[in-house]
Amino acid sequence: MFNLEVEKRIVDFVKKSPFGVTSSEIAKYIGLNRMTITKYLAVIRERALIDFKQLGMAKLWYVPVKLNKESFFFKITTDIFANLPENEFKMLSERVGISLGEEINRMYLSFYSAEKLAFDQIAEAYADIGKKLGGSFKVRVDSEKISVEILQSPFIGWDIKLYKVLSVVFAKIAALNLGYGRALVLEPKENESAFVNVYLKRPAEST
Repeated sequence: MFNLEVEKRIVDFVKKSPFGVTSSEIAKYIGLNRMTITKYLAVIRERALIDFKQLGMAKLWYVPVKLNKESFFFKITTDIFANLPENEFKMLSERVGISLGEEINRMYLSFYSAEKLAFDQIAEAYADIGKKLGGSFKVRVDSEKISVEILQSPFIGWDIKLYKVLSVVFAKIAALNLGYGRALVLEPKENESAFVNVYLKRPAEST
C-alpha cells in the first residue's frame, strides 16, 4: 500500500540534495528495499514532484525547479498587493483594472467583429474570462445586473483582492459597451461562493 508519509520523507530527502541522489541512497535513508523504493519513485515522478537524470548506469533523483515567467510575475504582483495599504491598493487596483478592462474589451470586440458588445456577449465574455484564467464562473443576468458566481477561483491564495481587480475589469467592459457599469464584490461566507455583481443602471434609473 502506498504510504503518504513515506512519500513525504522521500521528497524531503531529495529536496536536501540539489545535485541529486541515487535510488540506493534513498532506500538506505528510508529503510526500504530497492524494489519498493523504485515503485514509490515511479508514482511520485508521475505526480511531477520529482524527476531523474541518467548518470551512467545510475539515476540521480532531484526536485525540478518550477519557475516560469507567469508564476514569477504573479508572485511579484500578489506580494505588492498584499503589502499595500488599503487606500493605495484601491487606487492601484482601479488603474490596473481599467487598463485591463480596456485591453480585454478590445479582444472580445475583435472576436465578435463588433463595434460594441451586446448584453449577452458581455455575459459570455465574463464566463469565458473565468475559463481562460483557469477558473470557473457561472453567469446570471437580469435587466439591471450581471451576476458572476466564482465557482472555482483562478486566484488561489489571493482571491478577494484579485476579485476586486476583476470587478473593475468587468465594470469597465460593461461601461464601454452599455454606457454604465459598477461592480461590487460579495465576499463568500463559509462554504459559499464569492460573487461579482455588475450593475448596468445608475441608481436613479433603477426601478
